[in-house]
Amino acid sequence: MNPLKVAVIGGGHLGRIHSRLLAQNSEFQLMAVAETDAAARDKIESEFSVRTTDDYRTLLGEIDAAVIATPTASHHAIACDLLSNSVHTLIEKPVTNSATQAEELANLAENHGLTIQVGHVERFNPAFQKAKQVLPRPRYIEAQRMSGYTMRSTDVGVVLDLMIHDIDLVVSLVNSPLVDARAIGVSVFGPHEDIAQARLEFEDGTVANLTASRCSFQPARTISWFSEAGFVAADLSAGEVQHVGLSSMIDPASFRDIQQRDSSQINDIQSSLFDSVLPQTKEQVSPQNAIECEHLDFANAIRTQTSPTVTGRQGGRAVKIAESILNSIGLHRWQDGEAELCGAQALKFDPSTSWGRIHPGRAA
Repeated sequence: MNPLKVAVIGGGHLGRIHSRLLAQNSEFQLMAVAETDAAARDKIESEFSVRTTDDYRTLLGEIDAAVIATPTASHHAIACDLLSNSVHTLIEKPVTNSATQAEELANLAENHGLTIQVGHVERFNPAFQKAKQVLPRPRYIEAQRMSGYTMRSTDVGVVLDLMIHDIDLVVSLVNSPLVDARAIGVSVFGPHEDIAQARLEFEDGTVANLTASRCSFQPARTISWFSEAGFVAADLSAGEVQHVGLSSMIDPASFRDIQQRDSSQINDIQSSLFDSVLPQTKEQVSPQNAIECEHLDFANAIRTQTSPTVTGRQGGRAVKIAESILNSIGLHRWQDGEAELCGAQALKFDPSTSWGRIHPGRAA
């Protein structure tokens, strides 16, 4: 079977990772990398021995597929060009800046019989996959995603930069419409929120609490959820999955008289709580390169004309939820004496004093 002729559009950090992995993947033939910066093109040519161009449109007609790894604001226009020229497209997350744009791309791909895959790479994280297998239907979800300030993806805030990963994981777990989103966010470095916390409620009653920061002193990538069948927690960085199940002992009738039991019986229950009553297991999953798995999934979807793991419409749903979160952040009001503050820019750190002070921006 002939390899798929592929190009990477964008030669930044993620673009170089995609280029390296595609060059090593027998499912693909890396034809070129498109990058507007001349110095970056020189580096890519030297590192991967691959042709480069400053205009991806020169590649149309000679490629079967492309990976878009450019700033989010350019995704829609580039993907429209590719799809209109019969090019299957893998788009880095978030798929677009707006849910409306995402829907346009999904419609365009369907009209042309083409594949759109969105680069929500955490779907291929083996710890998440194991946790979902152990406990597939959550009722309450918590996720934390923390990193230092990388100076990348500064065209968007932390919701579209980092939290979007966990929004997508929630989308993959909860098959129910969003009915409410409440959120707060604070800008630390620039015009967008750098810290955000969101509470999502879905029509079926499922609740998800998401926290993201890109100015954290301690990195974290964790997700956990509860259901009537137990609890599961996945450390997405360490590749560890912890599961607490429910034994047959968890019968309301069997615990109804707990207060009437003597101290030795209560001590027996306490001592065996996480062995027999709430049996606990920990498992270290085997590591795998999630982006490489994403590429293989992309190739399979193209060859078999089936849906990839993360479709354009699923990517659009994540963006739509992100829009609800950002809208709530923008409307959140803080009270400071007589001043009413609003949005992520309401609280700003002023380094001009020796201790620093919070100084407010008034609400419009």
